[in-house]
Amino acid sequence: MAKAEIGDIDFPRHQEYKLAKISRELFRLMMNNPKYDYATLEEMFAFEEMENYDPAEVCMAVDELTKKEDYNNLLLEIKKPYGKVYAVNKRRIPEMIFTYQPWGFHGMTGM
Repeated sequence: MAKAEIGDIDFPRHQEYKLAKISRELFRLMMNNPKYDYATLEEMFAFEEMENYDPAEVCMAVDELTKKEDYNNLLLEIKKPYGKVYAVNKRRIPEMIFTYQPWGFHGMTGM
């Protein structure tokens, strides 16, 4: 039996998500890497993958992802004693798809 590993969780191609590029990048980062889930805004500003964006752009992406309209509400705002953290809304996962890769194959290395 061939082994397969899960690549990333992404949006289905047939479903239209009109998110800004930074919003899509931030969500995929938080969705696919557990160490980025449950993050404060300050932690998001420090994500290596977000370093090319201004903090104001990250804030706009978080606002877009936490809206409660249509397809949004992809991130949940959770109030903690030390401030707000943002977490992936796990109830939205059934609307997404897994992208599979053959075992041992990595897109960047070709191994």
